[in-house]
Amino acid sequence: MVRSMPRSLAAAAVALLALACAPAAAQQTTYKCVTRSGVTYTEKPCVGGRELGPRSRRVTDKSVPPPQDRATLARRATLSADEKKECRTLDGLLRDQQAELKKKGDTATLQDEMPLVHNKKRYREIGC
Repeated sequence: MVRSMPRSLAAAAVALLALACAPAAAQQTTYKCVTRSGVTYTEKPCVGGRELGPRSRRVTDKSVPPPQDRATLARRATLSADEKKECRTLDGLLRDQQAELKKKGDTATLQDEMPLVHNKKRYREIGC
């Protein structure tokens, strides 16, 4: 006489087997197919279908400074090569001059501030 497994044990075995197969299913290639009836996703390649890879996790490194502002890139896109070069030079000069003034603090005079004022004016005139 053959004894059968209790139902709860069989259900647990099926659930365990399903969980074991889940990571393998998640790693399968998926294809996005656009047809007249709409968009479908399938595991089999289709005509004109696009292969979708696994999604990568985005990790933000907070120690790295953010990329240059998009608005600045858009403004500078219309400038000539010489003006772009001057803007990059002014970026460094303004940063250095502001740091120097900050170091001087209350002892900074009008003469100390004038180069910074002139460079800021030029920066605005160019449209950096």
